[in-house]
Amino acid sequence: MVPTKKSNSLFFLTILIILTACDHGLAPPEENARGAISGTLTYSGTWPARDSLREIRFVGMRFVPQDTADFLQLNRMVISDTLARYVTSDSFFIPSVQAGVYVYSGVAENFGRGILDWRPIELYTLNEGTFIVRGNETTTLSIDVDLSVRPPFPPDIDP
Repeated sequence: MVPTKKSNSLFFLTILIILTACDHGLAPPEENARGAISGTLTYSGTWPARDSLREIRFVGMRFVPQDTADFLQLNRMVISDTLARYVTSDSFFIPSVQAGVYVYSGVAENFGRGILDWRPIELYTLNEGTFIVRGNETTTLSIDVDLSVRPPFPPDIDP
């Protein structure tokens, strides 16, 4: 059988797909790889009244939430320790997080006593909110938090 131009194209397309899908050569990806996330936050605008803001945290999610009940998917999220409030800047570090793609992340505020009384105050917007944590590496984020503009929740998602 003589190879045709079409079969050659299909062969090279298949090889190209295989090569682009591999991010570490021929070695399989490391299972349960862990990395870290560090970040700096810069605040602008006016902080809410002290009696209406209980705490704030950085939250990285491996999914896009559809409603507040999605916040119960703790195994698909990373959450920082409590962040400083009423400051102009702060930083955080989250060690040993699951490597992979985080698609919806930002700073959230706890505004009430209920377990689901959380809402975003700023979303990480570089690369449309997506960032990657690689095994044995630290991903560094920089987030400008405008306290006067709140992102919509649930997020606007194009079908």
